[in-house]
Formats: sequence, structure tokens, C-alpha cells
Amino acid sequence: MEYLHGGDIYSDGKIRLDFSVNTSPLGMPESIRQAVINSSGSWERYPDSRGRSLRSALADYYGGRIPKDAFLCGNGSADLMYTLIFALRPGRALIPVPAFAEYQMAVEAGGCFAEPFLLEESTGFSLEENKEKLMEYIRKSSGIDMMMLGNPVNPCGLAAGRKWIEEIAVLCREKGIFLVLDECFNWFLKEREHFSAIPLMAEAPEKYRHVMVINAFTKIYAMAGLRFGYAVCTDREVIRRMERCRQPWSVSAPAEAAAMAALTVRGEAEKAAELVETERRFLKEELAGLGFTVFPSMVNYILFRSDTDFDYRAFCRERGILIRSCGNFEGLDGRYYRVTVKQREENRELLKCLEEASAHS
Repeated sequence: MEYLHGGDIYSDGKIRLDFSVNTSPLGMPESIRQAVINSSGSWERYPDSRGRSLRSALADYYGGRIPKDAFLCGNGSADLMYTLIFALRPGRALIPVPAFAEYQMAVEAGGCFAEPFLLEESTGFSLEENKEKLMEYIRKSSGIDMMMLGNPVNPCGLAAGRKWIEEIAVLCREKGIFLVLDECFNWFLKEREHFSAIPLMAEAPEKYRHVMVINAFTKIYAMAGLRFGYAVCTDREVIRRMERCRQPWSVSAPAEAAAMAALTVRGEAEKAAELVETERRFLKEELAGLGFTVFPSMVNYILFRSDTDFDYRAFCRERGILIRSCGNFEGLDGRYYRVTVKQREENRELLKCLEEASAHS
């Protein structure tokens, strides 16, 4: 698998608009930016390697429903994924695909086997629409130690609801499978608690001790350069094992200040989700009008497919616009692309470029 992510604006200096990375179209809230600047007096000290203030603040944020020692903070969600793999060393990890490439990279870095389960394209790569086949696969399998999946799924943007999460989690418990849910894009959903495992974990911590949620403020508050993520698991032994094998000081002082400020922001996620819903509808209709096959999405990015082998990414890049080629996603190829949802003027620029590209294809 080619190592490729969105946000590679560094290969040349031509990029004006980056549609390859999925951060909020509203950008970073000013209160977070100011908190980072104001934290400069602490930069000469080591941050708290145990993240005690952050863990307490996260517990408060979730209304005290999850105890503070069920949280672990890290240098973004990917850092926590790798830490989890190194802590538990699953022999086999099931990954519904297409999926964020870092799941497989983390599993293989830990010397473990990543086992793909292909979601059907005819369903829009929906977890819910593939439930019966996925559950049957799990029932018939033996030796699976872990399942890692995004909810919402990256790159398609569909999310599974609480009933689906509960049914899959119960089956995983019966089969001795540790379930990892990446909820980093959950913030862009309406009624986002309905699509999260955290309420289930809060209501029945013992029943869902085999479940971990990984989340971050990276996307919703445009904090990609600061790096902050957190894991939630009610099995304290899992958290302790992760603490023993991770690097110390994985959350820098500026990132800690940003995260603490993010926990006090109110209404920004809802504003971003509302804007994204309007602009996503606009982008989907326009992309379909250009002849692309456009897949359903519930969040701030859209997966679409060309019917030709024309390189839309290269064409757009030459004109200063970066889109995400999905050729290195398991189950996809170079005809698939993902674009983030930005504000109307920027979205129009993207569409104009793709229209020009279509005339050359």
C-alpha cells in the first residue's frame, strides 16, 4: 500500500486550495487560537505526562458519565491507534474497508495481521447496509482479536446508528473481539450522540468494557497542526497497558491549551455541521451534474468516482487545487476521489476546475 494521506501541500508551492484534508470549513475558533498563544509561558516546562487536567476536563465534558481514568490523551488519534496496537498486540484485526489507511498501518507496525472485510459499493460502503454480511463473517470466523472501523467511515462519510453499534458490540463481546471505533468525524453529524458508542459505555460500563472510542478535535476545530486526540475505554487495564507502552509527553503544552479551550467552545460544531449540510448538498448535485458517480455522505467530505482513467488529481494540482486520490484505499482504485466540503466560493472554484478537467478526459 502506498503511504499517502490528504494534506500533502509540501511537495510543491502551487497549492491554493486544499480539498484533500477534511477540517471544518469555519477554521479554528478564535478562542482556541488565543489559548494557544496565551500558553507560551508554559512552553519552557514539560507538560504533565499523565494529562491529569485534560482527563478531568474530558470527564466533565461528558457530564461525569465516564470517569476520568477511562480517558487517555495523545498526539492525535493516529498516535492512540498505534499505542493501542502496541499495547494489545492483536493477532488478527478485522478492518471493514475501504477505510482510513492508518488502521492497517498501525496493525502491521505492531507485527499483527490486518484482515479486510470489503463493504459493498452498491450500498455506498455503508456499515448498516452491510450489517448482516459483516455479522455472519464474524460469527463464522475464529481467531479475530480486534475490529477497527471508522464511524463515520472514511472515505465514504456514512455513519452507523446506536442500534447497529449495540448489535455489533454484543457480537464482538461474545466472540472475544476488542472493538475500536474511530469517531473523529462524529462532530459533523446531526444528533451525533445517536452515532456514538460513548452513551452505551456510560450506561453499561461493564457490558462495553471491550469497546474503545478514539476521537480528536483535529477535524471539527481545524487543529491538524496542533495534534490532539483522546481514547475512551471503561476497561482500566487496557488504559494502563497503553500508558505503559506509549511515549511520555505525547501532548505538547500548546496542544493541551488548545484542547482545554476546545472543551469550552459551544455551538461551533453545530454551526459547522449546518454549513456542511448545505454545502455538501450543493457539491453533490454539481458533481453528479458533471457526470461523476457520487456516493452518499453524512459529514464534511464526499467520495465520487470517474468513469475514465483520467487523472483528475494531477489536473487539479497543476491549477493549485489539491484533491484526494483514493487509489490507495483497499477496495478502491485511481478512479475514486474524495473532496472536503468548504464554503461556497471555494466549492465553486473546485467545480470549475473539475469541469475543465472533464472536458479533457
